Amino acid sequence: MYSRQHIVAAARGDERMDTVIREVNLVNVFTAEIYKADIGIKEDRFSAVARYEKGQPIFQMQGEKEVNGRDRYAIPGFIDCHVHIESTMITPDMFARAVLRHGTTVAVIDPHEIGNVLGIEGVQYMVNASKGLPVKILTTIPSCVPAVPGVETAGAEFGPEEIADLLQLPNVVGIAELMDYVGVIKQNPRMAGIVQKGLDYNVLNEGHLPRVSGRNLHAYLAAGINSDHESRTVEEIVEKLRAGMLIYIRESSVSQFADIAAKAWEQLPFVSNIAMCTDDVEPNDMLKNGQMNRVVRRCIEEGIPAPLAIRFATLNGAIRYGLRDRGAIAAGYRADFSLVDSLETLEVQDVYIAGEQMVKDGEVIVDITSDIPPLNINTMCIPELNERDFVISTPIKNGKVTLNTMEMTDIGTTEKGILELEAIDGKITKLPADYVFASVTGRHGQNSKPFVGVLKNAGIQAGAYATTVAHDSHNLVVVGKNASDMLVAARNLEKSGGGLCYVKDGEVMAKVDLPVAGLMAAESIEELSPKVEKFNEVARSFGVKVGRRSPSMALSSLTLTVIPEIRISDLGMVDVATQELMPLFVE
Repeated sequence: MYSRQHIVAAARGDERMDTVIREVNLVNVFTAEIYKADIGIKEDRFSAVARYEKGQPIFQMQGEKEVNGRDRYAIPGFIDCHVHIESTMITPDMFARAVLRHGTTVAVIDPHEIGNVLGIEGVQYMVNASKGLPVKILTTIPSCVPAVPGVETAGAEFGPEEIADLLQLPNVVGIAELMDYVGVIKQNPRMAGIVQKGLDYNVLNEGHLPRVSGRNLHAYLAAGINSDHESRTVEEIVEKLRAGMLIYIRESSVSQFADIAAKAWEQLPFVSNIAMCTDDVEPNDMLKNGQMNRVVRRCIEEGIPAPLAIRFATLNGAIRYGLRDRGAIAAGYRADFSLVDSLETLEVQDVYIAGEQMVKDGEVIVDITSDIPPLNINTMCIPELNERDFVISTPIKNGKVTLNTMEMTDIGTTEKGILELEAIDGKITKLPADYVFASVTGRHGQNSKPFVGVLKNAGIQAGAYATTVAHDSHNLVVVGKNASDMLVAARNLEKSGGGLCYVKDGEVMAKVDLPVAGLMAAESIEELSPKVEKFNEVARSFGVKVGRRSPSMALSSLTLTVIPEIRISDLGMVDVATQELMPLFVE
């Protein structure tokens, strides 16, 4: 606890500051200016900031400790407005340690990945394991468990009452991305009820609204949801900003839209309703390229002025979540900040939390571990499989058949396709060069055999790729050129408790074990990253390519039944617009 009297006394000059940062270039997010200043810290707060005029601070401050900030920049701690810890593949304490190195001091998490696997127990684990860490972790309660009931099977199902119970957990600030936007717009009872719980409990309803405009956009806003991180074109962002929606600029391992957001900002340079998020960042990507600092850097590269981009990543997020004493370097604000040498690279050297230095010269200098042990529960509850399970059975024994297919687009969305093939002995075992078999096996005790469809433009030239990182129900996805490699890949993940596996000619070429819910490993980012990087190299060598995604994330959204246009689940092929299952074979 801090003592306001001492902080005020230090501001008056009646007490010494605990720490003074001298001659630093202060990024003022209120005015979008950068100027030289001395920053005084008392206990866990900024006590006073003295701007320089004519080469001298406008008032003098003395500190028990003084830090030379000359030629460096002081920026507030970054606030990540929407992130899935599970996508980093590490547990909450290791996540906090990893993001702190990059200057992130607040993260708003959505644990819907583990919620879809382990239900309420999974969400409770993430909340409990996030307590007491230097990075303040706030939670939004998953709204889509599963994303669309009736067309997929998750490990749990949350309705309005489950949401209401979970809203009472500590550090909960809202209901997470309401991805079933069709259900919200049509006022489906389940989705309308969930949104209403957010309104009743006076928390934020967070949005997820790709490629929606016009009346449907306004219907979604009218329902009580006013944010989005899924906008994919300049026109879409501009329309949503004008409608009053808060846009989170996202740069993730899956989707990168800083360039598009910057073009929208050029049209609306005085816009205030922009913040930032990372959403899904894999561990090796974070280790090499950063976290929130990378989103800011990309925006600056695309032409958004540095102090304004930093405002989007700090103050605007704080305002969004009611964090009245965070997001800026100013008297009375909590002393969460970073020192960097360059606003072009935004490589973070030093990070302070509540006035205490926790990162020095880019290295974490404090111990960050959770008292809550990893949730080690076997979540690979799949039926006994054989090669026949990865072969498509046809409605006729021999002759021409026509299939509905999924086709990946250049930006990673999907379109419906048609493919005519020859059935031989009631089976399809071979596909044209640019097609692969795509299967989903329920791993939540459904005890049903895989659904097998056909996917185009995933790039896979040989072997099989298996993953349990398959948004949002996280069933077992296996995509490949032949049934034998697909079976080997599936069996390997069954043994390891989930993760990623690439197989060629029966040999495991690369594998990442993620035994915590098939999503995370209880390892540091430094330990896990090389394994993910090796998987990416192997997958890339076999041609894996989907939009801008990294190979380890390439197939993670095949099962995401709320992203247009066609998806696949353990129950079949899904038409996202109608939220209905569609036949594999064309009549």
